[in-house]
Amino acid sequence: MSKKINILNIPSFRFDLKLKIKNSNLESGFVALTTVLILSAVAIAIGITVSRLSIGQGQASLALTNGESSLHFVEGCMEDALSKARTNINYTSGTITRPEGTCNVTVSKVGTTWTITTTQTGADYAKSVQVVATRTVNGITITSWQEN
Repeated sequence: MSKKINILNIPSFRFDLKLKIKNSNLESGFVALTTVLILSAVAIAIGITVSRLSIGQGQASLALTNGESSLHFVEGCMEDALSKARTNINYTSGTITRPEGTCNVTVSKVGTTWTITTTQTGADYAKSVQVVATRTVNGITITSWQEN
């Protein structure tokens, strides 16, 4: 009887060994799959972050460009207003229309000191320029130039 017990124990031992090998492969596959999923999630998170930063930088750059364009436009309107004020002592407030848009011009006079303000109308990035100048018979002398 002891021989039969030994024979029965050997196949049982081999069967258990095969199950352990199969379970070990299953566990390593689970670990590999989990690792791939975690690394994929990290890569996706990094990609989304980089995309959002790029979009933010693009919007900031566009806002800066539009603001500079608006400022150049208003400065051009101010130059037109100063030219009109130099040639016409009776020049008053009004609008200046250019291909890029329209500016409002406000002129206030106290003696020979003129304060001229130009503001862009109907723009998302509206800017304004205020100039204080002295107007004499010989022309205009700018005292201050302030951008807002």
